[in-house]
Amino acid sequence: MSYGEYEKALALGQKEYKACRARDISPYPPVLEGKECRGEVNLGLLDVPIELITGTKSAGRQRAFSRSFYPLLEEDSELAIKWSSLCDAHLEEGIHDPITAYEYLHDFYIQEGHKRVSVLRYFGAVTVPAVVTRILPPMDGSLESKIYQEYLDFYARTGINYLWFSETGCFGRLQALVGKAPEEAWSEGERRDFFAFYHRFLGAYDAKSAKELMGKVTPGDALVMLMGLCGYKAMEECTQQELKATLARLRAELRFIANLPAEEPPVKKLLHTLSQPIRTVAEAMNDTAETMVGMADILAEPVKELVEGREEPKDHRRD
Repeated sequence: MSYGEYEKALALGQKEYKACRARDISPYPPVLEGKECRGEVNLGLLDVPIELITGTKSAGRQRAFSRSFYPLLEEDSELAIKWSSLCDAHLEEGIHDPITAYEYLHDFYIQEGHKRVSVLRYFGAVTVPAVVTRILPPMDGSLESKIYQEYLDFYARTGINYLWFSETGCFGRLQALVGKAPEEAWSEGERRDFFAFYHRFLGAYDAKSAKELMGKVTPGDALVMLMGLCGYKAMEECTQQELKATLARLRAELRFIANLPAEEPPVKKLLHTLSQPIRTVAEAMNDTAETMVGMADILAEPVKELVEGREEPKDHRRD
């Protein structure tokens, strides 16, 4: 069995666990139970992006996995045995049985198939087959609620479940940018071509940008901005390297949207980085110098008295 792979996955889980503790957030996947809803919709069998599987349906398996579904139980646990066996099956013939999941506000929560998701994520899978039930959240008028309603309309026309935006209007704008009328459905070929294009774009959307802009600007935001400037057809013909160069030129605009400070030029940034330890040393030296001067004054006092002579006290009896 692939116990060696389990040990590596466990190390990733333990590393993520410690990082979450250091940031004072829960190290376990969030639980769906208890969320408000206004109904359910059976979506059937779908390919679900691994990156959108963020939690578990109930708390039963929660503490066996890290937030990214890497294992947390020791090598002699039942989880380790089953995980390793499933790993062997994946390497020999692949994992084909669908998991069972619930979708809520564009996030997916596992009901059955936690180990399959864990193994597939460890090996870098992009999607996993899943039988999905959508839980409809309350329409409370919030920004997230409005964006989600636009997502539902877009999903009905396209079947695309991997895009999300940080503001309203972007799903409609994307529909126009690919040359579609507002209510026009996408063909299977168009979905397949766009999926390939999107993942080529993700390869160009470097990890540094994704991490820096996370929670403020989504990859979908960057994609629509790029399509608006360059055009969908022109971008389809770009190589990943050309997409990466174009995204680098958009970096300042993306930082502006995310309300992040402008980046310093490389030389200025280097000088600023180097100046910090120099300033710290200088301040320490200044404090030390003042202390040494004070100590020198104290130590010099007895010597001064010996050289100059201590002033004798005045004898009032002689007056």
